[in-house]
Amino acid sequence: MNTDNLGVKEFIVGFLSFSMWLSVSLFAIAGFAINIWVGSAFVGTVVLTHIIAAVIAKIYPQAMVEEEPKPKPTPKRPKPEEPKEEEPKEEEPAPEDPYMEGIPEEYFTQVTKAAKDLFADYKNAIKLPNIDELIDTMGVKFVWDGQPLTEVKDKVCLLFRMDVARCYTGLGHTIDLNNKEGLGLFFFIALTQGCAQKKSYADLPAVKATYQADAESILKGINACMAQTPAPSEVFLMSRLLAASDMSLHRKFLVDIYRFASITAKADNTITNEEAEWLSNIMKLQENEKQKADSPAQILDELIGLEAIKKEVNTLSNFIKIQQARAAKGLKTSPVSYHCVFTGNPGTGKTTVARILSRIYKDLGVVKKGQLIETDRAGLVGQYIGETAIKTNKIIDKALDGVLFIDEAYSLIGGGERDYGKEAIATLLKRMEDDRDRLIVILAGYTENMKDFVTANPGIQSRFNRYLEFPDYSAEELLQIFEANMKSYEYQYGEGVKEALQQYFSDELAHKDANFGNGRLVRNVFEKTLERQANRLAPEVNLTTEKLSRIELEDLPIK
Repeated sequence: MNTDNLGVKEFIVGFLSFSMWLSVSLFAIAGFAINIWVGSAFVGTVVLTHIIAAVIAKIYPQAMVEEEPKPKPTPKRPKPEEPKEEEPKEEEPAPEDPYMEGIPEEYFTQVTKAAKDLFADYKNAIKLPNIDELIDTMGVKFVWDGQPLTEVKDKVCLLFRMDVARCYTGLGHTIDLNNKEGLGLFFFIALTQGCAQKKSYADLPAVKATYQADAESILKGINACMAQTPAPSEVFLMSRLLAASDMSLHRKFLVDIYRFASITAKADNTITNEEAEWLSNIMKLQENEKQKADSPAQILDELIGLEAIKKEVNTLSNFIKIQQARAAKGLKTSPVSYHCVFTGNPGTGKTTVARILSRIYKDLGVVKKGQLIETDRAGLVGQYIGETAIKTNKIIDKALDGVLFIDEAYSLIGGGERDYGKEAIATLLKRMEDDRDRLIVILAGYTENMKDFVTANPGIQSRFNRYLEFPDYSAEELLQIFEANMKSYEYQYGEGVKEALQQYFSDELAHKDANFGNGRLVRNVFEKTLERQANRLAPEVNLTTEKLSRIELEDLPIK
């Protein structure tokens, strides 16, 4: 059947079936009557049945035929579509930590490495055998949170913390543990608290969240201790301690704290004049310590140029040795004048040779300590009556058993009748006589100016008869000095750099005047070169050892 008309046909069949039942019933009654009439009930019934069937077939013939149900057509299933590869959904980036946004991973790696190196120095320092005795001579109030520190490791830890913090004040930075510059100090504090030793860049937010409050509290304590502790003459407190106990560790400490300060200074990708001056001071400390490590004769021999000066100093040293040998044998000796006048332009090595000579005097027993005290007119001359003698005597007292080096000594005269420079000279000459066995004086300055100065002062002329003239360096020697600095700090030439420097020094010599800087010129060029290299490399992410060690043409501060 057509399934669409199935309901209608079922109604019709039902209606006809009821009608047929009713008709059969009526005809059965009628058939009974006919049976009587016809005489046979069976025959009448059959006749009536055929009549009824004929009537029904006429009215609805399809109703009398039982159709076999046709199978329901199977609905067509849609052809399955090929499964599409789902495109990966882009994950929404997790909100970044604003603190992390300002700290690149490369900077984190550099500054935390420097902090770990300083922490290693601290661990080595507390193991030194005589460290507890030396600490007591520091003149530092070892107090924390109102309580005196008694453990050696706690005292040394405080000194290290103050020295690291001093890097920030020396660089002119305000200490803020929440910014990029403050990360190094924060990490060092965490290390001294026994934390963060194996923490990575990914751990930084968690480390900050965990230790920030403690670090801020410790920083307050550091600042309070620094306020009560006078700034050391050695720049760093640990310098005094390590220099008296372990020179090797002292030199390593200076290298490590220079690297820490340098990385911190470059955090904003620039180097200010104040930062450059502070880094230069630390660099000078390293050079001085290197000189102390070697014998004075070896240091003198390794100086670039100055052949005539080396010969003069060696001659003086040999003369002293022979006179001492004669005295030991009971022979007569010739008087030796240890006072000297160094003449020449700035930057020709006068101060360096004075340091070497002071050590030679100490090694030969001429003086007991051999320290070199440097001063000039400002350190000797006062501004009112009576002040000059006090200042001059104070400086001389520091130099006793060592050497007093007066730079630009000629400036002590020429200030007019009311100038107090003459009082300084008179005080100096008297102390040279009174303390002749404990005081050696070296005067230095421009050649012509020093000649006039000595000639105008008979007292000076009679006491100084050893003159050493320091010549200007040649272009080749200036280049050698630059290369010596590169070697000391592990730098290498890039393409064309050596040739450009050689040409630059040659041009500077060709146009030099009375203020030509010689070695100072080289130092300034070298320091500016490192600053420019730092500014060039700071934006880079992947800083290899080769990049960090290479000086390129664009790094040179020359035209």
